[in-house]
Amino acid sequence: MLSNISWVTRIASLVFLVSIFSINWESDRTELTTLFTAYSLAFFAYVVLIQQRDLKFKQFAVLAISAHVISMLFEPNLSNDYYRFLWDGEMAWNSINPFDYKPTEVINQPFLKHNEYIHEIYRGMSDLSQRNYSCYPTISQSYFIGATAFSSSIAINTFLLKLLIVATEFIGAIYLLKILRLLNFSDHRLWILFLNPLWIIECTGNVHFEGVMISFLFIALYFLLQKKAALGGTWLGIAVQIKLVLLIFLPFFLKYLGWMKTIILSTITIGLASTIGLIHLDAGNIANFIESLTLYFKVFEFNSFIFYNYVEYGKSIHGFNSIRYYGPRLSQLSLFLILIQAFWGSTITWQKLMSRLTVAFFIYLLFVTTVHPWYILPILAISLFTNYSFPIIWSLLIFLTYLLYTLDSSAAYEARMVITIEYVIVIAVFLYEIIRKRPLISFLALRNK
Repeated sequence: MLSNISWVTRIASLVFLVSIFSINWESDRTELTTLFTAYSLAFFAYVVLIQQRDLKFKQFAVLAISAHVISMLFEPNLSNDYYRFLWDGEMAWNSINPFDYKPTEVINQPFLKHNEYIHEIYRGMSDLSQRNYSCYPTISQSYFIGATAFSSSIAINTFLLKLLIVATEFIGAIYLLKILRLLNFSDHRLWILFLNPLWIIECTGNVHFEGVMISFLFIALYFLLQKKAALGGTWLGIAVQIKLVLLIFLPFFLKYLGWMKTIILSTITIGLASTIGLIHLDAGNIANFIESLTLYFKVFEFNSFIFYNYVEYGKSIHGFNSIRYYGPRLSQLSLFLILIQAFWGSTITWQKLMSRLTVAFFIYLLFVTTVHPWYILPILAISLFTNYSFPIIWSLLIFLTYLLYTLDSSAAYEARMVITIEYVIVIAVFLYEIIRKRPLISFLALRNK
């Protein structure tokens, strides 16, 4: 089985797995030099591997599974979000709705006061998470509940959460493969996403739910490719229940499905997502959920480009930070640009639809106030059906934004230099690919089997 594999492929595979191990092993996310060196090696090994013709599909699968297993063995080291996930799950088992109370309001209650396990989870959360209501919808909450059902161990429960995420991603991979075969594309295109180091580190390693959301999105796209609006809407509604941002995709299907099927799709998507949400949300706590969500538009700023520079411009004009006003204003502008693109022109093909969705999500990310590394995974997933390679390049550059944790400020000179370089390169590649209508990385061009 290994006799036909070149030395280049063997070395790249070894470098890839050792680098993934090193990233998970490093427990301090402020050690940017160590982390980015290991990540860069993993990324360049990944680029070498996805070009190789001597690796069969099953061998790619073994490599990807090995990388995911490595990432499952360690507690997340680049994000402490998982503490909030476990907290919400434990609150459910204690009959407490995480949208009703902030952790600071619960932690000293008599029935939890002497529970060291709960207090350990509480101490692991960020101060911001401790002081705010949950912002994770019901489908995500079901994963939290499942992961905390069997033990009072952070390590075990985190592993179970990773297991649930990876199991869902496996299902997503099956449906992605189905889509690729319906489109007569090479099966190997699947590994552009599932072997990408950012996907492995952020979804499996750091238990972020973009991988789960994208997996449900693939199921929805499988049915929507065949113009089955009801089934597509069902699965898209589940995906939206994890990440509400997917709602911006709905208008784009009008030019592909037509009015009637788009109405069916939108009604089922929004209706199902809302109905599932009612499991946790009611008239008494929906304001708490909205309050947590709006923090991302009115308070937070992380790795933004247009937003940050717009706010700085406002400071120079008005003399104070207008973040609370500029966040919603830019959201409205990005929505306007996205809707123009959605309704432009006449009937479109599937590939054109995916191309528009890729550009739409890129516009969203350019204008949003917060762009954590895992936020770009949806655009990487959608771009699989296009000739765009800029999302792959971004998946390398965005890892540098962990520098912001080292500096503890996105306004520091070093941080702004890194962020500016990141966005200038990504935007330049995007414009090149829009104008030239071909990928900068030529081997990523769509090919039939």
